Amino acid sequence: MSSGNVQIELERSAGMSIRKVSQDVLYSEFTDGAGTSGTLALRDKIPAGSFVIGSKVNVKTGFTGDTTAVMDIGDGSDADKFSYTTHNVYTAADNLLEHADAGAGGTEIGLALVTSEATVTLTVTGGADFTSISAGRLVVDIFYLSTNVKLD
Repeated sequence: MSSGNVQIELERSAGMSIRKVSQDVLYSEFTDGAGTSGTLALRDKIPAGSFVIGSKVNVKTGFTGDTTAVMDIGDGSDADKFSYTTHNVYTAADNLLEHADAGAGGTEIGLALVTSEATVTLTVTGGADFTSISAGRLVVDIFYLSTNVKLD
């Protein structure tokens, strides 16, 4: 039995599986919001019928030029839906972990329900204009429970 078949059988029997959206990101990929923030929509999306558990960030190169740079992970309408608090991205660090934000206004730690396909949006905010950030690279992972069998 192939590993793909094993995954499908696990999903069929348990009804869920853990998946992730992951991307290696350079500071230059962010779109300047003409203020202190820059945003980036990740390529892969979180499918409808998922529960986001949280996120992990590995900052390979700190976002230099602004020593207060922090990052939220959201869905474009709620900037921190997939990260309860911000990730410090101005210094290199591994395994920066955050729970998902289950409540409105960032008040509850828990699973974030995704009822329609969600675009993961990263927002980096500094203390000065976003253009002051002159370097940076990170790998971001958003972990979720899927209720849909993935056949590919």
